[in-house]
Amino acid sequence: MEPRRIENWTIEKLHKLRPNISFPEYQRQPNLWSPEKKRRLIDSILRDIDIPKIYLNETKDGDIEVVDGTQRLWSIWEFIDDELQIEVEGDFKKFSELTKRQADTVRNFKLQVVIFEDVEDEYLRELFLRLQLGLLLVTGEKLRASTGMMKDFVFRKVATHKFMDALKISNRRYAKETLAAQIAINSFARAKMASFARTRYEDLLAFFKEYEQPPGQDLEIFRKQSKAILSTLDELWKCFGSRAGELSNRSYLLSVYLLFEEIRSTLKTAKDEKKFVEFVFTLWRRLRQEVSAGIDRTNRELYAFETMLSSASGERYQIERRHQRLRDYYAHFRQTGDIKGD
Repeated sequence: MEPRRIENWTIEKLHKLRPNISFPEYQRQPNLWSPEKKRRLIDSILRDIDIPKIYLNETKDGDIEVVDGTQRLWSIWEFIDDELQIEVEGDFKKFSELTKRQADTVRNFKLQVVIFEDVEDEYLRELFLRLQLGLLLVTGEKLRASTGMMKDFVFRKVATHKFMDALKISNRRYAKETLAAQIAINSFARAKMASFARTRYEDLLAFFKEYEQPPGQDLEIFRKQSKAILSTLDELWKCFGSRAGELSNRSYLLSVYLLFEEIRSTLKTAKDEKKFVEFVFTLWRRLRQEVSAGIDRTNRELYAFETMLSSASGERYQIERRHQRLRDYYAHFRQTGDIKGD
């Protein structure tokens, strides 16, 4: 049993301790809650309604790490700092606009705080995930609690690459990191086993653990393939540039990446690269047109491909089917300039 104690801390105390409070890397992003959800929290405080416990870890040097409670703390601080207005008696007010009685209610509100004493990081990561089970963490948030070489490579190098950064994918909830992990696991699977890989959370987590601290030959594979992935992203950026910002569907982007990784050596000239970019955008435009057409669809090929993008999109067989279909579409486009089935 890890050492812990339970105390009641006032909001005023938590606000004063703010300079000593930090948020470990595995924590969720600070501003995921909507303004409405933040207002409901503050309203609960004003009405003296209990809110869930906050979990903290007190380190040997006196710093305080948040294990669980990030969204609640940021919501409270945002209100205290006059960055959030709430409805009080029919009017929207900042903290500084409250009556003395209302402000004192907020300052003196007591939160139940569970404090661990310099607990191992691995235990805290596991505790964080268990506490979040009822809050539907998405894959990227759960993967962020991982450690090791592959996790660092995916989060710090692939997800932050200028091509990835340009994509029209939200920076919230680690969506780009999830795509980066899906790219990495499939790139490694094809290089090592000539196959594709399923991209559920448990598969990505096992992949991260496999390359947490890879020894010997696995380390060489890691170095070689991670270099190849970054090189492929460099070439994608060279081809797409800022137009990458027009792409937003992660299943489609995964398939585009995997096709490009496979055929990049055949793109000998700038004309070849331009043709590939034209193909990617033409196919995406036609896919959206067919979806919008509903029952008036005219291209059976695109209907089948759209299903592969939206149904069981992370399954290995579906990724493989999409890859084969995309490869055929690209070959047809190079010969005819048209999308297959049109």
